[in-house]
Amino acid sequence: MVLVVNGIIMEKTVLLLGSTGLIGSMILNQLLGDTSYSKIIVLVRKKQEFQHPKIVEIVTDFESVIDLSSFNKIDSVFSCLGTTRKKTPDLKLYKKIEVDIPLEIAKRCLNKGLEKFHYISAIGANENSSNFYLKMKGEAEVALKQSAVPVLNIYQPSLLIGNRKEKRLAEDLGAKIYPFINLFLLGSLSKYKAIKANKLAEAMIEIDKQIVQNSVNIFTYDNILKNTK
Repeated sequence: MVLVVNGIIMEKTVLLLGSTGLIGSMILNQLLGDTSYSKIIVLVRKKQEFQHPKIVEIVTDFESVIDLSSFNKIDSVFSCLGTTRKKTPDLKLYKKIEVDIPLEIAKRCLNKGLEKFHYISAIGANENSSNFYLKMKGEAEVALKQSAVPVLNIYQPSLLIGNRKEKRLAEDLGAKIYPFINLFLLGSLSKYKAIKANKLAEAMIEIDKQIVQNSVNIFTYDNILKNTK
């Protein structure tokens, strides 16, 4: 039986891509403590030491077909995959991580009654951009918009501030100076403000619980913070 409270489906099943990354790990921790969610499917390349009754772990190389046959319903997908040119110099593999895998998961989960797909993009994402990173994010946005997902929530943060497993010199430097720069990013420039990673994770979960009318929703800095405490 599905429990509905104030129009919100309780005990939801979600699939999380990128659960070991900066945002994905924060979303996972928040979902574990949220009674609105009863099952969290995580796709990982190797088995994780962390265990929890809510977690269903699927180990995959992302090359083989992922078996989702045991799940009757997957309500939402949180796509938090991401990479860098330094970490993934192979451009085909880069595109697979940024575009192909999220799109394939969206299509697969549509057969499981998928209602909402959350995708972390970036401010300035554009399929025609000369910047490879922004171009890939833009291509992913276009592909997902054409995927027939009932509700697509696209998040376009600027610099994300948080403790990453791998050190990124430019981002570490940016995290130190952006609190000062943020003071001057007003009005239409506010979308370029740096944001704490835990705030983005919090907003994504809060937005997942809401009844949204539009099929495609874009969230930048101000709209992200409006959905946090």
